[in-house]
Amino acid sequence: MLKKFFLVATYCCFTLIALAQSTPAFEATTNAKQVVENGDFEVSFTITNADGTGFQPPKFDGFRVVGGPNRSSQATIINGQATRKLTYYYTLMATKPGKYTIGSASIKIGGKQVKTAPLEIEVLKAKDLKEGEKVASFFVKAEVNTTNARVGQQISLDYKLYTTVRVESSSILYEPEYKGFFTEDVNRFSGQYVSEVIDGVQYSTKILKRIALFPQQAGLLKIEPMALQLGVASSNQPERRSFFFTPRLDRHSVQTNELEINVLDLPANPPASFTGAVGKYTMQAGVDKVSLTTDDAISLKMAIVGNGDLKQVLAPQLELTDSIEVYEPKVLGENTADQRGEITGKKVVEYLLLPRFKGNYKIQPSFTYFDTDSSKFITLRSQVFDVNVRQGLNKRSTINRPTATVPKDIRGLKTAPNLYQKGTGFWASPIFYGLFVLPFVLLAGVFFSRQQALKRAGMDQQVLKSESASKVAQAGLATAKTYMDQANSKSFYDEVSRAALGYVCDKLNIPVAELSKENVQEQLQSLAVNEESITRFMKILQTCEMALFAGKDNAAAMQETYGTAIQVITQIEEEISSSKTE
Repeated sequence: MLKKFFLVATYCCFTLIALAQSTPAFEATTNAKQVVENGDFEVSFTITNADGTGFQPPKFDGFRVVGGPNRSSQATIINGQATRKLTYYYTLMATKPGKYTIGSASIKIGGKQVKTAPLEIEVLKAKDLKEGEKVASFFVKAEVNTTNARVGQQISLDYKLYTTVRVESSSILYEPEYKGFFTEDVNRFSGQYVSEVIDGVQYSTKILKRIALFPQQAGLLKIEPMALQLGVASSNQPERRSFFFTPRLDRHSVQTNELEINVLDLPANPPASFTGAVGKYTMQAGVDKVSLTTDDAISLKMAIVGNGDLKQVLAPQLELTDSIEVYEPKVLGENTADQRGEITGKKVVEYLLLPRFKGNYKIQPSFTYFDTDSSKFITLRSQVFDVNVRQGLNKRSTINRPTATVPKDIRGLKTAPNLYQKGTGFWASPIFYGLFVLPFVLLAGVFFSRQQALKRAGMDQQVLKSESASKVAQAGLATAKTYMDQANSKSFYDEVSRAALGYVCDKLNIPVAELSKENVQEQLQSLAVNEESITRFMKILQTCEMALFAGKDNAAAMQETYGTAIQVITQIEEEISSSKTE
């Protein structure tokens, strides 16, 4: 009993603390900005996270109060944040056309008088129906927040219901493929009914489905109509509801309109620091240390948050001096979430920096994105990190990538238990002859290995690596094919990239520390390799780099990359060999 009391007291304590930390507010809202003459709408006055007394509504000049005041209250706790609301609401009817202002309501909070902001309402003349003319009782419309966008920009697509009758249900019969777009469903949006006036008719509207569209190509892209089925309450039944009463529904199939979106490409000659971000973005960066020796490494992490197609955004290049060596950036995490009715993504990238010499360095990461509002490239810069590097012992520790480990309590399965037939002995058995021959086989192997080692000892190791570069690359590509067959795109592109770069390092005798795209291109040109082969080889490296950061998992793309890699490496090997013979 005491334990239960303690838990309840603790819960109440945390609830009160959360409420105390919340900001009180008092605001007015309405479900309509426009109404028609003799149409009705709702006005609400909500006090949040506070206790109020002496509520005073405004004067509703120009409107007739047909309902209210009514009260409703609710309390929620989300992620430890408590919210408490008390709402006063009225149902009003418009009397004649014009523009009206609903004044401020007031309430006393903590001894202080607080007021809401005024509301603007426009009353329109109702449509005059001609003899025999009818208006649609319901329809569904596809709407976007813009019909002109850039490649990679987020577009909100709403499928909105307009109705003057009671629609109880809706289901999708056919949804278009959204060709030319990458799509994500948006689940958090207001699904409440809102009053809207269309051509002099007042409709109750509600968003049935919202989708975030990200154009992947420039041009005029079309979105086909969506087909839905609506369940409309039958007009031939009484208006009553209860737990035991299910209204009879009339099923109606409807179709939305077709949409056209003009997608523009990004401006030519973007900044060198631009890596594909389009929309609205923020960036934060931090380092794990600002004082170290030349034996240590700096971990720099960058968090990029935005509403664009984050999968297409590559890790930004750091502007550093040649005295600092940089490892290839690694994506630590990438996720998306619904926020305020749109998709927002976050990508965290880690850079490992290795200072070569002692000294004081200033590191300032930057990130460039294309702002869709201003149609300009904007560069964000973090704070400047002043890093002090002291001379070390030149014993830099090796940076290891994490590998999977097998728990000690899990042992390998024994697939071939030692079973033997009862009555058989060891003498003259296959095991006996095998053990008898084994020493001679081992002796021959040691002698052969010794001869090969003596033969290779007199040869240049660089020459050996160059001669075996093609075989090593082919072995790496064979491993990549295994990952491709398993649909493991990340391991596939990683292995193709490793095989291609390893081939260049071994074949051209380029140290890993000096490896760069420019260096590779220059070395291949010096060996009279065809320019087309060089271009295709560099494209493989670029494709793998983009795939590792963008998360490509297209099977056809992997097959094409694999086939191209084999052809290009074989072609370069033949061209280098032929140039040496000439």
